[in-house]
Amino acid sequence: MRKMIYGALAVAAAATVTFVTAGAQQVDVPGNVSAGRAFAIKTCSQCHLVTGRRSLIPKPNGPPDFVAIADTPSITPTSLYVFLHTPHPNMPNLILSQTESHDVIAYILSLRKEAPQPQ
Repeated sequence: MRKMIYGALAVAAAATVTFVTAGAQQVDVPGNVSAGRAFAIKTCSQCHLVTGRRSLIPKPNGPPDFVAIADTPSITPTSLYVFLHTPHPNMPNLILSQTESHDVIAYILSLRKEAPQPQ
């Protein structure tokens, strides 16, 4: 399952322009990080570890935690947007507004530990 999710994200990322941030915690995307965190806790935390606290051990075959998603080198705001708006097996059919999408994307990318390397 995890390979399938990462594969889908990689395919979406391949069709995007590389996103480079100036610093590890700086995210240059529209969206409210706090609102995205609140949305993720309310909507996504039943399956995903969303807070970035690694005190909980993720399920071995469960969905990726948000830090792992954020730290995937090919992840860009565009690839996350495409992923959030594409139906996936084993994931609820979420219908996010543009504002909710931007907020969640800003939150996920705020968890990034390292700035992506230019390709």
